[in-house]
Amino acid sequence: MNVQSHLFVLAYLPVTLAAWRLLDSRLNSRAARVFLLCAGVLFCGWGAPLALLVLAGEGAASYLLGRRIARNPGKGRPLLWAGAALLLAVLAFFKYTGFALSLTPLEGLFSPPAYLAPLGLSFVTFQQIFWLRDCYDREVGTDVTPLDYACCLTFFATATCGPITRVGELAPRLRRPAPFSWDDLAAGLYCFGLGLAKKVLLAAIFANGANFGYANIKYLSPVDAILVILCYTLQIYFDFSGYCDMASGMARMMGISLPVNFNSPYQAVSIKDFWGRWHITLSRFFRQCVYIPLGGNRRGAAVTCRNITIIFLLSGLWHGAGWGFIIWGALHGAAQVVERLGKGKISLPKPLAWLLTFIFVNAAWVFFRADSLRQALDLLGRLFQGNWGLPTPEFAAALPLEVLSNGLNYLQELWMPGGRVLIYWVPLLMIPLGLALLACPNPTAQAERFRPTAWKAALCVLCIVVSVLFFSGVDTFIYANF
Repeated sequence: MNVQSHLFVLAYLPVTLAAWRLLDSRLNSRAARVFLLCAGVLFCGWGAPLALLVLAGEGAASYLLGRRIARNPGKGRPLLWAGAALLLAVLAFFKYTGFALSLTPLEGLFSPPAYLAPLGLSFVTFQQIFWLRDCYDREVGTDVTPLDYACCLTFFATATCGPITRVGELAPRLRRPAPFSWDDLAAGLYCFGLGLAKKVLLAAIFANGANFGYANIKYLSPVDAILVILCYTLQIYFDFSGYCDMASGMARMMGISLPVNFNSPYQAVSIKDFWGRWHITLSRFFRQCVYIPLGGNRRGAAVTCRNITIIFLLSGLWHGAGWGFIIWGALHGAAQVVERLGKGKISLPKPLAWLLTFIFVNAAWVFFRADSLRQALDLLGRLFQGNWGLPTPEFAAALPLEVLSNGLNYLQELWMPGGRVLIYWVPLLMIPLGLALLACPNPTAQAERFRPTAWKAALCVLCIVVSVLFFSGVDTFIYANF
């Protein structure tokens, strides 16, 4: 089930929130959690009900293994490795079989059935590995029941795109949610509304520019190429931050707090700073489950640089099965190695450090977005062609959503020749507007000190209403594909 759909926003979410609060306050937390599990199963199995069998199988196996690891510390390490290998094998089967076969003469011979792949498989796999690791480290309580565990794996707010939660953190919050308050409801609804608008309105606009550019690389001018790269940078920002805001808002309305997963990453002044702000829970997973077990920074500079490289290669591979994702991860890993080796030797003014970081992140996104290495290099190559000038009218025309495009065409007919200026410049001005919005605090951060006001209520209602009207044709979240 897509969270950016009429069914979810107008039916599933309000019914689930109301029933959750009613059961938790009138009956007991167990009844509320049984309902939440049923709601989560419905959400996760809506488009592929048979995938629930895979999720249930690996969920039962990981829960029992975790319990056994906690009871047998001496035998915990072999069980931990066996459990992680099992979970990663399931992930590899569904996500990497096609990529692996493409490297052999068997390309195209077999494809894993999509109807068996659980929703958010990459996220739920890491969530279960985290559970095994926490059981091994004795960092999770013995009071986590099978019901608690199943609720954590199917929690609709995090199932699609995270954050990657730890069962030991989430389960107690599901058992004892904060009492209902109008302030929490208002703050959660505000986060949800603004996050929804980020996805449906802003990310969709910049997706138009990015999709047009990547489909027409050979016709792009250098300025067009720069704007196409910026469009994808803005698209993935508003897409992912939008979902993080929505997830945080939905949980807040239920009296549940989620870990912060997004904190203005394009304000970072280094690549290390960027990864402290972008997909924070993924960085936490790799630090706890890969970087530290490999030795972290305790065995000298060479081993530390090796470990950094490994976790970023794995991060790239986690995002997708393709060379572009691996190169993207390798670039970020190399940048962090350079930063670490140069620490204390090079000091840049903060504005220059921010600019260099932002340029690097933009360039790396090209490999992340491109369909092939050749396509990525072709787009970057357009930056060094001649014919510098204003963006082409074709690129400007590709940016706006259909309703805005129709409105501009209507104004053009009414006001000639001035209408040509509007239809060209209004779409292009969306890019500097998007860049300006990067300086705004995230709604999730605002919610921590939220005070309901009339203008915030009006903004929230406007975002939700307009987003619902624009649902048709909106793609799924980018991170839902990972």
